[in-house]
Amino acid sequence: MPRLLLLVMLPILCGLMLYIVQTRLTKAFTIVVQIYLLLISIFFTFQLNGGMIDEALISSPLPYGMILRLDMLSAIMVILNNFLFLAMVIFSMRRSYMNRLFTFLFLSLQGLINAVFLSADIFNVYIVLEVATVAVSVLIMFKKDSQSMYDGMVYLLVNMVAMTFFLFGIGYLYKQFGVLDFDSIKAQIDLLGGGKSLYLPFSLLLTGIGLKAALMPLFSWLPKAHGTPSAPSAVSAILSGIFVKIGIYLIVRMQFIFQNAIDVDSLLLVMGFLTAILGFVFAIAQNDIKLILAYHTVSQIGLILIGISGALEFNRLGGIYHLLAHGLFKAALFLIAGILTEHYKTRKIKQMKGLWRDSKFLSITLLIAVAAITGAPFFSGGYAKYFISYGYSGFIFKALFIFINAGTMISFIKYLKVIFEPSVHKPTPLKIGANRKIVLIAISVITIALGVFGDQFVSVVSQTKTHLDLLAQLSKLPVYVLTYAVSYIVYKKLIEGRKMLDWVMGIELTFNGICMAITGFFFFTYVYLTAVA
Repeated sequence: MPRLLLLVMLPILCGLMLYIVQTRLTKAFTIVVQIYLLLISIFFTFQLNGGMIDEALISSPLPYGMILRLDMLSAIMVILNNFLFLAMVIFSMRRSYMNRLFTFLFLSLQGLINAVFLSADIFNVYIVLEVATVAVSVLIMFKKDSQSMYDGMVYLLVNMVAMTFFLFGIGYLYKQFGVLDFDSIKAQIDLLGGGKSLYLPFSLLLTGIGLKAALMPLFSWLPKAHGTPSAPSAVSAILSGIFVKIGIYLIVRMQFIFQNAIDVDSLLLVMGFLTAILGFVFAIAQNDIKLILAYHTVSQIGLILIGISGALEFNRLGGIYHLLAHGLFKAALFLIAGILTEHYKTRKIKQMKGLWRDSKFLSITLLIAVAAITGAPFFSGGYAKYFISYGYSGFIFKALFIFINAGTMISFIKYLKVIFEPSVHKPTPLKIGANRKIVLIAISVITIALGVFGDQFVSVVSQTKTHLDLLAQLSKLPVYVLTYAVSYIVYKKLIEGRKMLDWVMGIELTFNGICMAITGFFFFTYVYLTAVA
């Protein structure tokens, strides 16, 4: 029987071996390893049966020992991670940048991300995240031009600052309780029953995690990293598809650990709405195709945060479901953006036209991804967003959800123009390799399946009964179409060709500004807990 440790060590050892030994079968071997990792991830998930799997790494028991733990949340994240890396390896297998150094760094990152999701020790999470951050920084700077070097260094330094707060939070918890594993920390906090002594470590931890998740106002680093011009599309897809989700994953873990002592769901809910709104406002103002997607990652993270901070179990289910759904369709959008940039020789979305004529295949896959991110019925995004907003009553909440969804639609009207607006240039057929087609087809099929068969998927994974069958989704189609129509009118009448949002593009925090935002976030959180909690 395979061990959980394989999910961490196998990709790292595979990458190291391929770095040392290069053969003609290197890429085929990498794909075989990726398929195996995905299969054992699924195997372990079916072994859970609603419980968890613990695997001791040393003989000493907790709280002094060290274990890997797989529960349903970490299982979903591990499957998503291994699927995306398999997809990116297949997608990039014929690219020149897929050399032995890139392969080593890329596969090492895969193992490190798996380690984050499997770690049951908060200090181990810190160590693995720091190493993963270095790997990501090198991947961002991989092509070594001045812009990518700058973006990579900003990403590295900003994350080091934020994780220093996280480390201080770990130190305070260890000083107070003398333990580091999640279960023991939770047990000690439950015995303590709350108290002001927990406010400082909680604020420190949330500050580090908040930057990883790109919460408002800590998201300025994300467009630099995800949208840097020279980063391969596969790297951008991994960063937005899974790596930024680590922050949200850790927030869920913190909610579980501190749930009987500190209630910050109201604060996180407000942060979620602000992050979602500011994300799409910045996205609307962009003309660079990758920056539009990068800022929309911020917006969708806000939606996920709204879900996991909701009062109902369905809200949390919707937030977790959107973690999975967004990881897939956002990866597809970044891959498509890379293909479009190669085809049109520009990153300016306004200069991309006539895609339907050039490639109907790419047009259809792009439409599927756009439908998913805008919350269309029968797509994964629409299914998740229904449960994120489930149970919220009152005019203000309903208006906010409509506003966020309309903002997303307005942003992606530019993508519809890429497909359907005719080009004055001669037709230039877009050739897409079979490996790329396989990846885009697979993601598109899963995106639709997670919408159409959402109830069945949730029932199998979490034994929760949901109630959004095909007929119920069909009843929401008129509202979706009406919202899109209104959004299109707003875009044509108020936004297109106007400079009303140009000032937004000029808002960009420097390294010092981001550090000030990190410090301000910490103080605000601590003051909030002291005054309200």
